[in-house]
Amino acid sequence: MADYRKMYYLLCKTIDDVIDPLERIPLAVPYARQLKAALLEAEEIYIATTPYAEETDDPKIIQIKTDD
Repeated sequence: MADYRKMYYLLCKTIDDVIDPLERIPLAVPYARQLKAALLEAEEIYIATTPYAEETDDPKIIQIKTDD
């Protein structure tokens, strides 16, 4: 099975690494901004859809939730 978390991490890390240098190139600024916006949107989707555990009143039960 594909490891989408690793792929997401690799792409986002690489995009994040190149945004600052791109912003120093006047003709590349619009593209750097577009990459930054996409990176932030991807981060919001990842956070909203990643499951997490939440405790309940019963200490033996943990509820799995997402923010989506």
